[in-house]
Amino acid sequence: MIIGLTGKSCAGKDTVAALLPKDRFHVIDVDALGHIALEANHDKLKAAFGDGIFRPDGTVDRKVLGPIVFSDSSKLSELNSITHPWMVDETLRQARDAESKGMVAVINAALLESMGFVEYCTLIILVVAPYEVREERAMARDGMTKEKFRARSDSQKDIGLSLFSSGKRVITIVNDRDKDTISRQVSFLCAKI
Repeated sequence: MIIGLTGKSCAGKDTVAALLPKDRFHVIDVDALGHIALEANHDKLKAAFGDGIFRPDGTVDRKVLGPIVFSDSSKLSELNSITHPWMVDETLRQARDAESKGMVAVINAALLESMGFVEYCTLIILVVAPYEVREERAMARDGMTKEKFRARSDSQKDIGLSLFSSGKRVITIVNDRDKDTISRQVSFLCAKI
């Protein structure tokens, strides 16, 4: 079984993922795979963005690449066209490997819908929290300003919108209180899977 886990920034996807019992669930962190995808696609990135995005040791300097792609939607699309196919292939490889070992694979991805993972999932977990709660978390956790969080949030408006018309079973976890409350929701969910 493959489960999709998604939600907007600071909604609590990673909290839910951490609460899943590791003996039954194999969580695949697609964001983390994005970092590996940069290194795995070194030559393509060099051809697309030049030598200036690399550190002296040859690794990608995300602090240089980030402003380039986030200030120009065509450059972001170009980056995604390079990294996303690798990330999708690696995610699905890990998911099939987990299933072959009798585990439930969990694809933890904010971009679950836009990267095309929904079709592979039996069930989707959508983690939600009010804007103000997510903003407060971003400011406390990441030191983010209200303006930067608003920009990030605006770029994620579509997250979750197509799930309810996907034909997949969607379970919503509301993460607007304390860790005990979300922990109880995750325990209840695990008991049903």
